[in-house]
Amino acid sequence: MTKVTAGGLKHKVTKKKEDRGAGDKGDIIVEQNSKSGKKERMNLTKLAGAKTVKQGVKATKDYHKKHPEIGKGKRGKKTSKKK
Repeated sequence: MTKVTAGGLKHKVTKKKEDRGAGDKGDIIVEQNSKSGKKERMNLTKLAGAKTVKQGVKATKDYHKKHPEIGKGKRGKKTSKKK
């Protein structure tokens, strides 16, 4: 398991050890919290062709570089100055 911060969100990239839930045994899965606070899991083996955790981390970072509007932080946030 590797913890990654991409797009202002925290992600966990893991390789599945059991054949239950999302994906099959051996698939690379990324887990992140959505804006509503729910945990989302995506199968990077099917979405990005990742076969190792290292490739999964790279795919996660590349995705957030291509889609800067997704995530928290300064990128998509509109700030107003108070006087």
